[in-house]
Amino acid sequence: MVVDPLGVETGDAYTIASLDLGLRALDLVLTRDRTTVGELAAHMGIGRSRAHRTLRTLELRGYVSPSSTGRGFVAGSAIMRMGMPGATSPSERYAHRPVLECVREKTGEDVHAAVLAGDRVMVTEGRRSPRTPSIGLRIGMVAPAHAMAGGKLLLSLLDDGQVLSLLPMRLARLGPRTIVDRTVLLDELAVTRERGWAMALQESERDVDSIAVLLGGRTWRDRVALVVSCPTHRGGEKRLRELAAIALQAAGGSCEVPITQMSEGEDGCL
Repeated sequence: MVVDPLGVETGDAYTIASLDLGLRALDLVLTRDRTTVGELAAHMGIGRSRAHRTLRTLELRGYVSPSSTGRGFVAGSAIMRMGMPGATSPSERYAHRPVLECVREKTGEDVHAAVLAGDRVMVTEGRRSPRTPSIGLRIGMVAPAHAMAGGKLLLSLLDDGQVLSLLPMRLARLGPRTIVDRTVLLDELAVTRERGWAMALQESERDVDSIAVLLGGRTWRDRVALVVSCPTHRGGEKRLRELAAIALQAAGGSCEVPITQMSEGEDGCL
């Protein structure tokens, strides 16, 4: 048994105890949205001072960031750019198909599932609208998260500090109404958090409107957005609220219940 300078038994002559501690701390960060010094200390069985030094070291390398709320640390841009979303496996994609089918049947529009990959969203599954025209299947598409309804929904579930560290300083314009100001985007994400779903009116491309709700997942690595898109002539804010109501109900497991349309201004944000 080997003991490191701080008195921790490593169990292996070839183990670097401080590196092992840092990697175990990263394992904890990967399983939750926010980690405090006290939580890390309790989980690792170490003192708060050592837990703080560990997190501070990871912060200097960009693997964690202080939460913008002032409480704890969140996954940093270095991790989020490296980490492949956890909801891309065939089994995960298969599990989402019944809800996608349900929403397509109820809305008659194109429906997709999307995950966050760094500052972009990746479409992992989809069902095409039977109506003409439709926007078509976008499975495999990767696009800037700030311009997509699914991307805005998934970004809204992150800490503001994480969002700013992920996004480039200059946001690309994809459609005529893309938000290209980071401050304006943060305001939009705050509205999305409060409302519980995201909207994009010709932001991803001209003549395409979309909404997104959370389909599944509990942390930044495994969250999946359910996206409903339609041509703008079938869209607009009122129609998108109706699509959001259907998607929220279906994502909550109530595909068989008749949909009650959301009333004008029900969410208090539009």
